[in-house]
Amino acid sequence: MIRYRISTVAIVLALISFACKREEKKDIEAELPTLAKPSKKQIEFADWEVGAFFHFGLNVFTGQEHGDGKESPSRFNPTELDAEQWVLTAKSMGAKYGCLTVRHEGGFCLWPSKTTDYTIANSPYKDGKGDLAQEFVDACRKHGLKIGFYHTGSHDAHEGLSWYDGYIGWADNRDSLMTVAFRNKERKEKYKQVQLDQMRELLTNYGPIDFMWSDHWGAPGSEFIWNPMTDLVAELQPNMVFMGPETWVPGNESGHVVYPMWNAVNTVDGTKYTRPAPNTNDSIVANDYGLLENEVRTGHPLGKYWRVRECTTHWAFHKGGWFWHPDVTLPFPLSKHVDLYYRTVGLGANTIINLPPDNRGLVPDTIAVAAKRFGDEIRKRFSNPIAELNEVQKSDIVELEWVEPKEINTVVLMENIVNGQRIAKYNLEAFVNGKWQDLKHVNYFPSAKKPYNKTPGYETIGHKKIDRVEPVTTNKIRFKCLKSVSGTAEIRRIQVFNCEPYDTLK
Repeated sequence: MIRYRISTVAIVLALISFACKREEKKDIEAELPTLAKPSKKQIEFADWEVGAFFHFGLNVFTGQEHGDGKESPSRFNPTELDAEQWVLTAKSMGAKYGCLTVRHEGGFCLWPSKTTDYTIANSPYKDGKGDLAQEFVDACRKHGLKIGFYHTGSHDAHEGLSWYDGYIGWADNRDSLMTVAFRNKERKEKYKQVQLDQMRELLTNYGPIDFMWSDHWGAPGSEFIWNPMTDLVAELQPNMVFMGPETWVPGNESGHVVYPMWNAVNTVDGTKYTRPAPNTNDSIVANDYGLLENEVRTGHPLGKYWRVRECTTHWAFHKGGWFWHPDVTLPFPLSKHVDLYYRTVGLGANTIINLPPDNRGLVPDTIAVAAKRFGDEIRKRFSNPIAELNEVQKSDIVELEWVEPKEINTVVLMENIVNGQRIAKYNLEAFVNGKWQDLKHVNYFPSAKKPYNKTPGYETIGHKKIDRVEPVTTNKIRFKCLKSVSGTAEIRRIQVFNCEPYDTLK
């Protein structure tokens, strides 16, 4: 009887202790900082990783880069245009989405917009009956490429400045002229309505669109356009990823990502309508090719809004400008292309690679061949891991083991960002000769200039981190979270590879 009573008391005490510990754990978890979390469409967008940018329009025929809004639509006349060739080139590169400049800063529309006469309808292309936005959408849907449009509401030279007799330049000069244009309240309101109506056409007439590159979103002084534009987009296509409130640029057009990097940000005014606010260690970089978004923002681990980082690649994939220029638009070597992948996707961001069609309306052979070689190389490197873990692990220590010891030199980590980004510092170890030893990282990006990190170590992970490490022969590695901004680490995937050096690729 006594033994029974003692046993019963022990069980009761154990249950009480367990209940207390559970409540204590709940209290601790309740005190943890709340993290921003990505939406379902933001997670899907991050998983696309590589996109293709198609800069095409009147500029290809005038030699301009940004368009002054005064060149005649009659100069737009591609004779061999094939949107399917664009899309197939993008897919050979490994792109999951494509983005066409349906209306760049000069104001020329690649669809027969009812808002202006500055459109493809007044060009010789298909005797004025062409609609390149539709051709692009059809090609993307036929070949399974996610659809993106480029449009910029705050920069439309033809609409905003066609009445102005001065020279329409770029950077400070051009922006000052836009400011002059906007001083006229009646013209300012008309300008805004044209931009909203164009967006309504694009997001109503072509079915579901997956992504919109809204260049210069939130540019200071243009809130009167971007705030209602943001609301209109959410109303018309709530499932579309809209650059600005849902994605952001890295501060350059060279394919560099700041590291460590947080997807969560605080904004200038605390609302979704403004750009990321700086932290104390953030900076403004030197003007990169007239880029207005030259603020380098590391994000904030406890920021209110989630914005996927997406890197543009004007100075990373080929020479020349965004638009094709004869004898200038030539690809860089494969080694630079692979390096671009490691320093963008490999640091947790998307990369959108420019594939500018020429005046025939085709992606030039040199660019198309380079795009396929890049895609083939990335597939060769990352399609067949030595070992992988594909189930979410909620733990600060995660091991991956395989049967036979093999040499490895690359570890790919993915954080389970469904519940936010929390890992701030980690370590990787390999089991060698019966004991654990640190994997020494050898990430090195010689082209990176401050504030971009030449030697990113083991800090943030986010969507993905590709760590190059000193070669080691092992059959087991271990991830250890050393610092989290909120609770236990969550790992979505671990993969190990043995990749060839890429520095000598031609």
